[in-house]
Formats: sequence, structure tokens, C-alpha cells
Amino acid sequence: MFSKNNKDNTPKPTPQKAQAIARPTGKKNDLIPSVITSDVNVLGNIVSDGNMDFDGTLNGNIRCNILTIRANGSIKGEVAANTVMVYGRVKGLIRAKNVQLFSTCNVEGIIMHETIAIEDGAFIDGKFKRTDKVQVDEDEDSGSSSTSDFSFDESNTLDSKVLENIRLIR
Repeated sequence: MFSKNNKDNTPKPTPQKAQAIARPTGKKNDLIPSVITSDVNVLGNIVSDGNMDFDGTLNGNIRCNILTIRANGSIKGEVAANTVMVYGRVKGLIRAKNVQLFSTCNVEGIIMHETIAIEDGAFIDGKFKRTDKVQVDEDEDSGSSSTSDFSFDESNTLDSKVLENIRLIR
């Protein structure tokens, strides 16, 4: 009954394979997303270098690499990311290289983008502003407002300042 012949025949992972599974490669696109579930309400700002899957409520600003706003997700504030996929609600400014608006989304505000895709049935009440060279700055130590989070070419500098003033009037 307890003899050495009754071994578990399942293969055990080697230490090298286990480390490869447990540790992401370090590239922003390969990171496991941070998940904010529908029972979480945030009052303040969220900043992440990685990817976020957002299904909660946020009254504030959010900045990350890739942001997915799920159907129950609601953001009232500024959204800044390289890629934004919206299934839920956003009321405020969206700045991203790539924006995808799905049929369940409800967006009120200004969308600054390089590329945009809008699915049939999406509710959008606002303004679109196509910009070239939207880039996320990697300087984490700056405590300034989110206008420094992105750099635009000089032809769009005046427009972005005007848009920021419009946002402050609300």
C-alpha cells in the first residue's frame, strides 16, 4: 500500500518551465491585465504601466497601456492609453492611439485618436479630434496634470490646450 512502486505518474514541470509560466516576459503587451471588478468604486486617479480590464466605477482619471472598459464599467474623467476598447460608459476626454467603440458603449465627451473603429449601435455624444503621434510619456515622477502624459506635434498643441480648457469648464 505504501510501497515506492505506487508513484504519481503525472509529469512534473522542470524549474525552467515553471519560471517561464510564472513570470511574464516584461513586454507591456504580454503582461497580465489588472482587473477592476464591477463591485469596486474608485474616487481618484489610476496609473499603470500595464494593461487594465476595468468593470467598476471611477470618478477620476485613468492612464495605462491598454484599457478595456467592460459593459458594467463607468468612468467619469480622463482616459489616456495607447489602446482603449470601450464596451461601457465614459464621460470625459479619451486620448489614445487606437480607440475601439463597441455597440454597447456610451461615450460623452471628446475623443482624441490616431485611429478609431466604431461598431454599429454605439452611442457617442461628443467631438472627435484626429491627431498624429499620440505618445505616452514614460516619466512617472512628474506630478503634473495628465496633459503632460501625452506629447503631440506642435500643430496640435493649441488645439489640445483649448480642449483641456473646455474640459475644465464642465
